Amino acid sequence: MLFALWGRPAQAQFYYLDLSQQTLSLPDRAVYVEQVVDGRPGKPAIGTVYRGLQNQQQAVIFRKGLEPTLTEYLQQQFPRRATDHAVVLCVRQLVVNEMMRAFAETASADVSADVYAHLPDGYHFVRTVASHIDERALETTGRHAHHLAGLLQQCLAQLADADWAKAAQRPARTLAQLPTEQLPAAAKPAILRTATPKAGPYKTFEQFLANQPEAIPLAFDTVRAHTAGWEGTVLIRPSVRNLNGGHTALPKAWGFSDGQQLYVRYRNHYRPLHRQGSFFTFVGPAPFDMAAANKRAWGYNVPRANGMGTRTPATGNTLPSTGAEDTSGLPMVFALDMHSGEPIPYPLPGQAQRADTAFMYVYRPLGGSPEALRVFMNDREAGQLRPGQYLELFSPHFAHAVRLSAGTASGPAFYFVPNTASANYLKLVPSGTALTPWQAMPTRQGEAEVDALEKPRK
Repeated sequence: MLFALWGRPAQAQFYYLDLSQQTLSLPDRAVYVEQVVDGRPGKPAIGTVYRGLQNQQQAVIFRKGLEPTLTEYLQQQFPRRATDHAVVLCVRQLVVNEMMRAFAETASADVSADVYAHLPDGYHFVRTVASHIDERALETTGRHAHHLAGLLQQCLAQLADADWAKAAQRPARTLAQLPTEQLPAAAKPAILRTATPKAGPYKTFEQFLANQPEAIPLAFDTVRAHTAGWEGTVLIRPSVRNLNGGHTALPKAWGFSDGQQLYVRYRNHYRPLHRQGSFFTFVGPAPFDMAAANKRAWGYNVPRANGMGTRTPATGNTLPSTGAEDTSGLPMVFALDMHSGEPIPYPLPGQAQRADTAFMYVYRPLGGSPEALRVFMNDREAGQLRPGQYLELFSPHFAHAVRLSAGTASGPAFYFVPNTASANYLKLVPSGTALTPWQAMPTRQGEAEVDALEKPRK
């Protein structure tokens, strides 16, 4: 399991992933993996698992390290032949995951790598390969080696139609350059190249990447969450027009865009996505944890995720609701894997934690009620805003979610992970004029609107 119980410190033990008993088969392969290099930022562990009756958390690693283990394994499975293309796999993503449910576990694994052909003048980019798997079982830890081996085989199979001549025409790189090599902007998916995503639902992750939603107009309403950790959070519910002229809930989709904000479907609700350079983050409920759920149900104070403090203990002695609202966990930060479209913990287990301050500008446009509106960050009052004013807030915690609410601490609330690479702008619009008073603005637009508010002062 990738996630510890709330408040439980990470354990020092490791779970060593062993591929030695896994066999691969690719009769039509045309490559020999000369070397595997680790291109993952920070080179974190590849996951964590829960083991034993006490659900002891253990980080998943290779005993010899990722590079030597995968290099040796793939060379044993696929010995070199005279006709093979010699390639280097630069691993960009390798994660195994366990998600605990009430009566079973779900194991998943993700692998993505950039493939480079080794030619006399250096290493030439061929293509990116990626694969994902999910499996539900009563016990999943022992399945990770099998899953990972299968994904490696699927990734190598994707080279069957590689254009080796075109690869040779691309710029040559040294081996040392590969881990930090950045693909050109033109190679980035369309959703990363636009500031205004097209409106509509995405049936698949591929439609999301291509910024090509279905041509279906959406209508929206909201629901306010009331469960522990989510009090006041405004959740958007999209709907589509039916044959009778009314609206019905949007059938299960990968996500949607309202023309400005992107959303991904996670568990029972659509969660807003926030750009973090070349990927997105969102805040969703942590995986189901029966022990923590029982503590909340019986009134114990269960710490919230990401060091954001604690909330008033739950009251009563009934089990949490199992209705439409997802009550399976307190807020937790996830990243969207840009190769598979799957959520993964953010930051990854073992990823270095750095001090990196994010700056946020919360502002009210001109117009509306002249009364000051109180603004809360993580349940503490950060200031008050009248129309035409803004607040500068900051968060010094890398990869931590921020909870903003308006009016009162339990007023309309908004969770997001601020981007530390650029300023973050959030507009507070008048009540009744929008589904939610919180609007995350594109950096350029938010900066221009705040600058315009400052001009009358000068």
